[in-house]
Amino acid sequence: MSYGEAELADCIQAVRDQKGVEVTHQIISDMPEYQAHNKLWEEWGKQRSQHDVFVKIDADTILNRPSALREVSELFKKRGVTGAQIMLHDYYTNDLISGLNAFSPQVEFKPAKHRLFADHADVNHTVVLRGESVGHLAPIGWHCKNPHPRQAFFFGLHRALKKQSEVIRKCATMWLAKRDVARSWALTGARYGGLWHATHIDYSEQKFEKVFVKHKTHPNRIAQVEKFANEFNR
Repeated sequence: MSYGEAELADCIQAVRDQKGVEVTHQIISDMPEYQAHNKLWEEWGKQRSQHDVFVKIDADTILNRPSALREVSELFKKRGVTGAQIMLHDYYTNDLISGLNAFSPQVEFKPAKHRLFADHADVNHTVVLRGESVGHLAPIGWHCKNPHPRQAFFFGLHRALKKQSEVIRKCATMWLAKRDVARSWALTGARYGGLWHATHIDYSEQKFEKVFVKHKTHPNRIAQVEKFANEFNR
């Protein structure tokens, strides 16, 4: 799914470069996140009988080797395996995060009950591989290798709404060490996330765009990031 992520072209090229597998690459573009997920599930439902594995690769994710999808497909040759969750290297935290998810055709998808967690929609599993059982594949790609400010702001805001405080803490630690632009925007989004009076947020919302533009011209943004990062890094 794509909504203007900086890594999209590299994401697509990395999929094209895969060896040892035949790939149907479905791209859902410029739709609100919840609707985009439901559209993706719908498209997979139409095609799953013709494929062995469904791998969900977000537009901000770049596979880091041509053998990645073949390695994922090998996991599903083990009896009973219906899902796999493989770690990516995340730019913001400089650490591994869960990010690449794969499913067998046995898995079914239903619209998520909570719009903030639009990707929590898979049912009918038997065995899901995660953690040590797929550790030999990690990292299988890069997450947000070169994010632009709007994208980074959304990342931080989203993590705050999901209450992923450890991700924010790691990002704060890295920004205090590196003082880079992208992480400053992620922390700006995380800081504002604590003030966001809504249960979810979407790239396409006018409210999100208005808030982002407001922060672009805020004269004390970096000072606020500094204070927020130090508080989170205690």
